[in-house]
Amino acid sequence: MRLGLVDTWLSERYLPFWRAYLRELGAELIEPRLPVSEALARLEEPWPRPARLLAARALELKARGAEAIVLPEGVGDSPRGSGPCAWAVDPASMLERVLPGLPPLVRVPPELSEGVLGLAARIGQELVQNPQEVRRALDRTRRLLRPYKPPAMPRGERLLGLAAMPYLLDDPRLYPEVLSAAEAAGWTPARPDVSPERLREEGARTGLNIDLPTDLEFAGAAHYLGRLGRVQGLLLLACDHCPPVERLARKLAAATPKPVAVHVLGEAPETALERIEKAAS
Repeated sequence: MRLGLVDTWLSERYLPFWRAYLRELGAELIEPRLPVSEALARLEEPWPRPARLLAARALELKARGAEAIVLPEGVGDSPRGSGPCAWAVDPASMLERVLPGLPPLVRVPPELSEGVLGLAARIGQELVQNPQEVRRALDRTRRLLRPYKPPAMPRGERLLGLAAMPYLLDDPRLYPEVLSAAEAAGWTPARPDVSPERLREEGARTGLNIDLPTDLEFAGAAHYLGRLGRVQGLLLLACDHCPPVERLARKLAAATPKPVAVHVLGEAPETALERIEKAAS
């Protein structure tokens, strides 16, 4: 079977296991080839930038013959936080809604743990119809069922903390203009270097009326970076075309004690960076 794998929307968290496991089962894996800038240019719909890239990847995989596409499952439904932003809650269902005719979507948890074994066994059995092959494939790859470990925080004299929804923050290819502008202004961009679970715990302590895991992780990232002494400024990134996420970012900015600004993708990042510089002087 030809299975498509997307390379965005939390893919670094779950793909290490699923790529290896599906390959062990003998599936033919198709992965995106288009540069991110070209993929984004092919879709002009008024969707958040991470959603546009996800949709572009799904269309590319369909065009290259994928019979099914592996995607992260939804994070739940909530009337609070970014709940009204449907892409943030359930990207796979949104893809099915706005792109009819896609191959079947195989939903998997966006994070890895031993609890994924049961689902992996069921998916493997559907693919190969051979319990022994499934068992062997799981035995060879279950070592990869470990929680995501983010990269270490960079060293630098002027660290600029970056916080955002995890499906945006985890993919720096989605905000290259922000990184370039920050570096040109003498900043060293830095993302949180602690686990998503710890960030969600930090987010739960902010006292905001939020409960979606992605919202909690955004809030936790802002809270964590905001109390690190070596981080001198904080830039909160908000997706374009997603007002609930922008509102959440502004609430987090209001509660941050150090120089902070909110940047909405599509606007000039230099404006937000100037606000941080002014507050720091």
